[in-house]
Parts: sequence; C-alpha cells; structure tokens
Amino acid sequence: MDTYYWPYRAEIKSEIDRLVGQRESVLHLSVHSFTPVLDGKKRVADIGLLYDPRRRGESLFCRHWKRQLGQVAPLLRVRLNYPYSGRSDGFTTHLRSLFGEQVYLGIELEVNQRFALGPGETWLQVRKAIVNSLVFALEEFRGADRAS
Repeated sequence: MDTYYWPYRAEIKSEIDRLVGQRESVLHLSVHSFTPVLDGKKRVADIGLLYDPRRRGESLFCRHWKRQLGQVAPLLRVRLNYPYSGRSDGFTTHLRSLFGEQVYLGIELEVNQRFALGPGETWLQVRKAIVNSLVFALEEFRGADRAS
C-alpha cells in the first residue's frame, strides 16, 4: 500500500489539483481488465466503459467512445457500465467526490483479459482500436461540447 497504492493516488490527485487550478478540465481514464468468467458465469463483453450516469459529461463521452469503437472495431462487444457499475467504489468515484463534473470526468476502461492472454496480433489490434477510437471520441466530444 505504501509503495504503490497511496503514492499513485496522491500523484494523480495532485496533478488534477494542478490542472484544475490552471482552469483546465480533466478527463481521467482508469484502465483495467476483467476476467472472462466470474463465478462460473461468462461475461458477455469485450470492452466496458464505466461512468457515473448522473454526470452528463461522463455519459456523453462514453456514448461517443462506444460509437467510435463500433466504427473502428465493429466486431468488439462494447457495453456501458459493464461488467461493473460506473458508480461502484473506486478511485474515480473518490475523485468525483472531490471535483465537480464541470472540471473532472472519471472514466474506467475495462478490457476482457482474453485479449491480453490470447494471440499477440489480436491483442495488438484491440489496443490500436482502443487508442484510435479514443482519439476520434475526444474530437467528437470536443465538437459536441462547443456546439452546446
């Protein structure tokens, strides 16, 4: 805890404090993987995008990102707030309690572990799809933000 957990959290919070202090808004992506089977039940997703549905910006961003993932990699099964709730206890949830939704968006990206454990070329393609779709989603989100 003292070696990794607390220093990581302190560093991220400090950076968000710095950016918010400069009147910047922050999109914080927390990246995780999930097991394909839990308690004998197969999970039916390749990628999950977790967010707090009460926060309009998080909801909007995840809809943009899901749409872009569908265009970049249409065979991937992308679900919102799956395999966990975006409001579950975690670091992004904690940060939401410290920063308002006008300055902080906390998104968790969940990727099925079967990709990392499978063929290297498939894992490379999934990572490329995630990165490319994120770039497109950011562009789309910024455009939507300016339009509203």
